Amino acid sequence: MAERGDETLIQVRLTDGPIRSPHPFPPEGLQTAGAVLMFRGIVRPNEKHSEATDLIEDPIEGLRYQVYQPMTTRELARLASIQAREHGVLAVDVHHSEGFVAAGECSFILQVAGKHRGEAIRFMDEFIIEMKRHVPIWKIPHWRVKPK
Repeated sequence: MAERGDETLIQVRLTDGPIRSPHPFPPEGLQTAGAVLMFRGIVRPNEKHSEATDLIEDPIEGLRYQVYQPMTTRELARLASIQAREHGVLAVDVHHSEGFVAAGECSFILQVAGKHRGEAIRFMDEFIIEMKRHVPIWKIPHWRVKPK
């Protein structure tokens, strides 16, 4: 899904399983970008097995991401558009996994182009915080050993 909102190009993709490589970014013809950032979210080898035990992590094989389509794609695009306007970034590429992603593999890539690094960094941080709060993506751990 690609859309242009207030001069910002926003691309959103969901992929079954791990993300093997980022898409080319920034888009061709984007001459005014002074900063291009990429964040890669990697599945950690350990996961908390309960909010009540926030200090205890157990080993996992990976995570299964469940998404609620088409709301997930729409919400990612909506958040990207809001944050892009707020921070004045030029282009955004959001790529998230659904299905199983093994520990050590990539499940999320966020790329952003801005005129300056500060606006791109702030966009990236706030987008990820809001994505975790509002986008219907659930992660289900696949444990190596059943948690106690």
